[in-house]
Amino acid sequence: MEGIIEKSSSNHKLVLDNYCKLIICHEEILSRIAKCFIDEAQHLTLNEIERLIKEKTSFHHLDKENFIPYSDKTNYDFLCTIDLSQRIYLNIEIQNDPNPGYSLITRGLTYISRIMTTQWKNEYYDYDYNHIKKVYSIWILPQSAKKNDGHINAYKIDEININGTTIERIETYDKGVLIMIYLNKEHDTNEKYIIYDNILTPLVAFLNNVLSYQEKRKIMKEYGFNVIDKEIEKMCNLGEMIEREA
Repeated sequence: MEGIIEKSSSNHKLVLDNYCKLIICHEEILSRIAKCFIDEAQHLTLNEIERLIKEKTSFHHLDKENFIPYSDKTNYDFLCTIDLSQRIYLNIEIQNDPNPGYSLITRGLTYISRIMTTQWKNEYYDYDYNHIKKVYSIWILPQSAKKNDGHINAYKIDEININGTTIERIETYDKGVLIMIYLNKEHDTNEKYIIYDNILTPLVAFLNNVLSYQEKRKIMKEYGFNVIDKEIEKMCNLGEMIEREA
């Protein structure tokens, strides 16, 4: 009987993870992530980005399963392309374990490399490297240590003049950006984050099961979310079920 309960709880947690993935790819969340962290979207309003995501001509979900010959398979939480001033590839990962025994930063950089590699025959052929599109990989850690709550780090290739004054066009090397977002599940949602509170507070509230459904609805109303209610309610109901079984 104990084994059955453990298996049931494991299955519920898997479904809970899937609801988290549905939340991050919801247009109301995705548009805010793009507005805050994607340079190419800065000239657009939140509503313009949301409309862009809804347009199938400008936004495309991609296969989350990535396979490169002679290499292992990678499963992404979310992967898409968005046509802005230029097309960008956007990967978003939810990582509940902030210390899995290896560097998440190194893993994130590996994801960027893989996504670039799989653009071959889709964005460029043979040696036509100028058509490789920029990749953003955004990692959300909703259960980080309290001391890291609200911290955001970005990693990207930059040009450093070691000798001389040669300057290359930024688009020739600005091909990948890794962003790490650290949140703590015990964050007091009455306290605003110093920066990007319009996305950080909803993320820490929606991706953890600390708050009740009614408390999350209050945040939805306060932060202007209109249609994500159904996903949040289902996630809360499942979270309560897991707690009862535990």
